[in-house]
Order: sequence, then C-alpha cells, then structure tokens
Amino acid sequence: MSKYKTYFTAKPILSLKALFNLVLSNRSDGKTFNCKQRILDDFEREGWVSIYMRRFKTELTQESIDTFFDKVIALPENERYRSWKFRGNKKRMEVDVGDGKWQVICYFVVLTMSAKLKSTFDETKIHVINFDEYIPVDGRYAFGEMDLLMEFYKTIDRDRDTTQLIILGNKITPFCPILDYFNIDISIEKGKIRTYRKGTIAVQIYVNNEHERERNKNRFADLVEDTPYDEYAHGGVLHALNIKTKSREGATYYSSFKTSKGTGTIWFDDNDFIVSTYKRQDGFVLCDKIYNTGREEYDITYGKFASIFKRLYKSGKLCFENEKAFNAFSDILRRIGGA
Repeated sequence: MSKYKTYFTAKPILSLKALFNLVLSNRSDGKTFNCKQRILDDFEREGWVSIYMRRFKTELTQESIDTFFDKVIALPENERYRSWKFRGNKKRMEVDVGDGKWQVICYFVVLTMSAKLKSTFDETKIHVINFDEYIPVDGRYAFGEMDLLMEFYKTIDRDRDTTQLIILGNKITPFCPILDYFNIDISIEKGKIRTYRKGTIAVQIYVNNEHERERNKNRFADLVEDTPYDEYAHGGVLHALNIKTKSREGATYYSSFKTSKGTGTIWFDDNDFIVSTYKRQDGFVLCDKIYNTGREEYDITYGKFASIFKRLYKSGKLCFENEKAFNAFSDILRRIGGA
C-alpha cells in the first residue's frame, strides 16, 4: 500500500448514515484494503463483528482467508495487530482474546448461499455488511441477486434500521443491479457522494487522480489499450459504451419489450432496429422470461426471434437510443448469447 500517498477511505460515505452505500471506483484504489482495516478497527474500538461478502463461493478460498489480514497488519501503523492471533475457515474469522477464548471478528458470506444462513449470526454485534468485488469482470451477476441481498440484509438488521451495507465495485458504471432495482439514475461526477430515497441510499464515485496518472504511464495501460479489458481497467467511467446509437424518430413501431432491468419499445426503419426506453401499451411484448403482463408475450427464445435479434446485434443493425436502453434490453441479449 506504499506505492501511492492516498487511498480510498469509506469514512465520508458511511458518516452519512445511509443504510445502503455503493462505492464505484477504479481497481486498486484501496477499497478492499480499507474494508479489512475497518473490520479490525471496529472490533478493537467497539467490539463489532463485521460481515465480508462475495457473490460466488469460488471467490472465497481457504487461501484467501488464511492471508485475509496479512497486507493490512504489515503496515507500520498497524503493528499492534501483528500480535493478534487469527484463525479462520470459510464461515468466519476468529481472534484469540486470551485465556484460550476465541471471538468472531468477521463472518464470511457467499451471496448465492446466503439464504441457508438465517439465524446463524449474533446480529446484535453486526453493524456493517461489506459486499466486495461487486462489479464482475465478465458482467455475470447472480440470478435474482437483489432479492437475495435484500433478504439477507433484513435477516441481519432485524428491523433495527441501523445496519449499514457497503457495496464496493471496481468499475464506474451507471448500470448495476442495485441501481436498476431502486430505479436510480446516477450522474457520473468525480469525487461526488449523492444520496437517494430520503437518505437511505448513498452512492459515491471515487476517482483518485494520483492513481490515474500513474496507471496511464505504466506499460500495462499500453498492453490493454483498445482491448475489452481497457474499459474495466479504467473504471468504464468516462468511456462511451460500445454500442450503435440512433433515434427512433421517423421509425415504425415494432413491439414492446420487458426484462428484469426495465421496459421499452423496439422500432425499425429501412436499415436498423432501434431499442428505446419509450413505452407503449399496444402490440406484443418480447421478454427474457414470461411476466404475465396481460398482453401478448413472447419469450425471446420463441420461434425465430432469437436468431433474428442475434443476427441484428452481431451485424450492427440493432441500435439503442442511449445507454439506459441498452441496459434495459441487455438481459434479452444475454439470453440469446448476443452480448
């Protein structure tokens, strides 16, 4: 952690006392390091027990648990923690508090398995849930993950209305499950923390100028330039989404669409099909699954729809009015293997 002078700290966003806190930044800005530092500090000062969450069980290996605090306690200012004795497994990390007694300092939770963990925590000592590595490189989120996350949060908070969930993502993007779920449109501005839903949700865009300058100078930046990893390596913040955009004005209405991320309409002109978030209530609806909207619905895999839209997308003839339209439609593309 000594390469740079400054790193991310969660203190500003958590001090707002929002229940849900989303932090989006570039990689290696210190989010995970700060998370582990807070776990140690909260236990030392308050006796709090933290939760460290990842999405899939493959992300929490025994090796990562065995070395969980190593880089943090290696700092000179954390010398006092080097005398602590830790032991951990895939469920919890414990610390030796003397007289042969061990206390839990942190629970490890896999989101996709969290439904099985009800009533296994002493929630009175838990004040912070840390969901790390939230934005996946491959864009593969868990099925129904917001329902899982909401249910787990309620299990821990038990209507105390005090538990803080902090979600840490390594890419700055206006689209992700939590923003989709709460229908939040964020304006991407560097260094800003904004609150939504009467202060219950806080979103921070963290950009460290010192880190950006150094990253742009290193050889890895040259290696990944203009590759699919380039956008992820630079946060995706201020890079245009690689889609073909076009207005629906003058085009003919084709159908509506509905996915778990949103609704809209599809239009066509002489050359292209255009996906829009503009809504209509007539015509049939293309879906990523059946929603029983009361209108004529077709799963995108029905008949020739899948091959048609996959071909349109691959040939550059499927356009989007904006990034929000692409995000709302993206579950249909993933369903047919188009994106």
